[in-house]
Amino acid sequence: MKELLEQARALAPEIVRWRRHIHENPEVGGDLPDTCAYVTDELKKMGYQPYPVGGGVVAMLDGDPDGKVILLRADMDALPLVEDTGEPFSSKRPGAMHACGHDTHTAMLLGAARLLMDNRDKVHGRVKFMFQPGEEGYKGALHMVEAGLLEDPHVDAAFGMHSAPASDFETGTVTHTIGPANASADGFRITVHGRGSHGSRPEDGIDPINVLAHIVIALQAINSRERNQKEPLILTCGQISAGTAENIIPESGFITGTIRAFNQEVREQAKRRLVEISDLTARTFGAGAEVEWYTEFAPTINDIPLTEELDGYTRELLGEDQVKIQPAQMGSEDFSEVMLRVPGTFFNLSLGSKAAGYTFGAHNPKVRHDEAGLPVGSAVYANIAIEWLAHNR
Repeated sequence: MKELLEQARALAPEIVRWRRHIHENPEVGGDLPDTCAYVTDELKKMGYQPYPVGGGVVAMLDGDPDGKVILLRADMDALPLVEDTGEPFSSKRPGAMHACGHDTHTAMLLGAARLLMDNRDKVHGRVKFMFQPGEEGYKGALHMVEAGLLEDPHVDAAFGMHSAPASDFETGTVTHTIGPANASADGFRITVHGRGSHGSRPEDGIDPINVLAHIVIALQAINSRERNQKEPLILTCGQISAGTAENIIPESGFITGTIRAFNQEVREQAKRRLVEISDLTARTFGAGAEVEWYTEFAPTINDIPLTEELDGYTRELLGEDQVKIQPAQMGSEDFSEVMLRVPGTFFNLSLGSKAAGYTFGAHNPKVRHDEAGLPVGSAVYANIAIEWLAHNR
């Protein structure tokens, strides 16, 4: 299917146009009305009948209505940052920017949708396109799953891809891992409720600062004494806040932080123990504690047989030198919600190497992406769908 690369390169001006429009008009969060409308309109022009699911957009391509179903995913949301790239197509919306490259993902998947429609006779099954909102901490993938994304028709395999600026590899290089790819990320807030008093009479109060300090120390035992030491786990307390004056014991205070792990059981144990330790430590001192989880990403674990299969198709398309196996990363990705439920694989695509001057990574207001790699991404999406369906009838 190397002709897909040629077709994708011929489509490059259109893919770049899609990307720049989305980049200029970023939307943050789980509600992306303008982006969803734009994607819907472009899909309709190609001959699709897109429909809303869980705040996102879904479209189907039926090459063989009786065949299996592969899902291809792109996320669409931006970040609350002020752009500082100097690009002529910079964000027109103050305080919002596509700093994580989701504009490139959306454009590449639109390109794949066009390629697959043009090669419909080679699609021996069904392709479900998932255009997702709210990846940046808004549970967008989970909301789409809960709204029925993986059924009607049932999804048999899933594939997603993320752009990688400031890469160690030249533009157009695909990287991935075998097995765990990205860690979980569970953001927590522990609020301790004590009783305020004057600093000269601490016996009249219950000091939440004292309780918070004991909780921070006690939580370290989860990592050092309670987890399987062969399984990575990071528990970070990144913020502690309480009080407004040096001579007043406050009513309450809080800690925020994150838990990251590659193993779902390790993750669940750490979350359970955090709640128990917070509650029991607070009660020891006569206070109360409540735990809130404001982001909850499961670990992204690539299905090994599927990953090895898709690796082979991608090497055939791009060449051996353009596919690299890399170590897992502690960053998170909410496509994991799909991959918890169906076999899935997640790749990364270099869109600018450090050596070529792309020195800023994702979530930086200066990050830039090399658009020369966009046709490669579209071809990889489309090729994976065609080849997997052809070999899994």
